[in-house]
Amino acid sequence: MQETDKKQITPIELAAAMMQFTMKSIDNSWDTIKPVAAAYLKEPVLSEAKEEELLREIYVAALALEIYCIPHAFDAETARLVSLGMGEVMASEHLAEHQLSESIRGRYLPRLEAVNLKAPDDLALALVEEAAFILYDRLELPLKPADLSHSLLWAKLLPFLIQLVGKWPILSAKFDVQVGTS
Repeated sequence: MQETDKKQITPIELAAAMMQFTMKSIDNSWDTIKPVAAAYLKEPVLSEAKEEELLREIYVAALALEIYCIPHAFDAETARLVSLGMGEVMASEHLAEHQLSESIRGRYLPRLEAVNLKAPDDLALALVEEAAFILYDRLELPLKPADLSHSLLWAKLLPFLIQLVGKWPILSAKFDVQVGTS
């Protein structure tokens, strides 16, 4: 695809598209992890409220990874603008009430940065693993094992999270971010 064939998009629109893309991916693959999550409840029936809680936690983990990876997906100026756009989307009236940014900033981003500073051989895998560790701890499922090596949930959760993230290159192939906006 040639540069001229790409649709022009503002940083805010790109951030919103990424969030929608991530949420749609979670919705489309939720049925693969839903029975595993239900198995770790005292009564293996996933209520609507519990399902929404689990989906929110998964969404926060995936979104934290996507936000953290913005500087790796774009040149410096575009990354700055997309980060600002993501900040505006997260602060929007519709999303601010869910307080997603508090969890992302307080729990995920500092630990992802600590992983990055260790400079692992496979940074992408190390980041997803760290987000999965955080997510596993945050999932309120009373019967989940504390030891990850004995957990079917962990065995399913890591590949589930892996398939949700890393879609910035797909979007950047389709859209050209308008650098003239801030």
